[in-house]
Amino acid sequence: MSIDTPDISVVIVSWNVRELLRANLSRLLSLQSPYTREIFVVDNHSHDGTAYMVKSEFPSIHLITNNWDAGFAGPNNQALQLAKGKIIILLNPDMLVEPGALEHTYNKLMAEKDIGVLGIKLLNKDGQSIASVRRYPDFLSQLIVILKLGHLFPKLLDHYLYTDFDYTKSQDVDQVRGSFFAFRRELLASVGLLDAGYHIWFEEVDYCWRARQRGLRVYYSAEATARDYVGRSVAQMKHLEKQKIFTHSMVRYFKKWHPWWQTGLLMLARPLGLLAAWLMDVKNGLTKKV
Repeated sequence: MSIDTPDISVVIVSWNVRELLRANLSRLLSLQSPYTREIFVVDNHSHDGTAYMVKSEFPSIHLITNNWDAGFAGPNNQALQLAKGKIIILLNPDMLVEPGALEHTYNKLMAEKDIGVLGIKLLNKDGQSIASVRRYPDFLSQLIVILKLGHLFPKLLDHYLYTDFDYTKSQDVDQVRGSFFAFRRELLASVGLLDAGYHIWFEEVDYCWRARQRGLRVYYSAEATARDYVGRSVAQMKHLEKQKIFTHSMVRYFKKWHPWWQTGLLMLARPLGLLAAWLMDVKNGLTKKV
């Protein structure tokens, strides 16, 4: 097949994780595969030389540069509107795809057209499975998250976090982690692009929900793996900044899909969550001074 019509499009949105992105791209380009692919990198105004590194070391990769931190959903959409692959994989920059994962993803999605979104087994740096499957967020679980009650009583979030999920078994699920998020390109015509109203977080949950509304399955496959170094970009943000973005996305999700009173109560609880995040930043600042 001509590279003008690739089998797989890989889309990576990156912010200030140059070395991890370099390793990710090197791995992708080194993988032997019968399927042709194109790779997009959307750089969100990184200040660590990411754009120059991609341009100089990986000239075959389609580079899109933003002059501001545009988040996750919007930059993915920039590339999705250009992607030509039959299968699209949204891939975090701090990932290493294992051999066979691209082929498995392509074959599974092309063979089972009732699968809308597919995720695979994600491993940490020590080779252990990370929690990449959750149930849909409900009002009570998200209230617990906002109020940080899960730190005091972890068992309260067991159902939402699906702590008893069997990661050795392929199965249908509610949602999969957005760090390896695959679907057929044809879904863009029916499900649409990601909702760019989410700066970061909840955009993949929203997309899984929209796919399910159209009678499609969300599927977790234990038969393919990738290494996930888990949120190295957002780890650079302060707690308050992360909490503002996260809770804004949460409220947007509930406005779209849940009763108004649930959204209202989450909005009332939001300032308490922001206060808790600010206090954590203050504590961290004092600790550093000491």
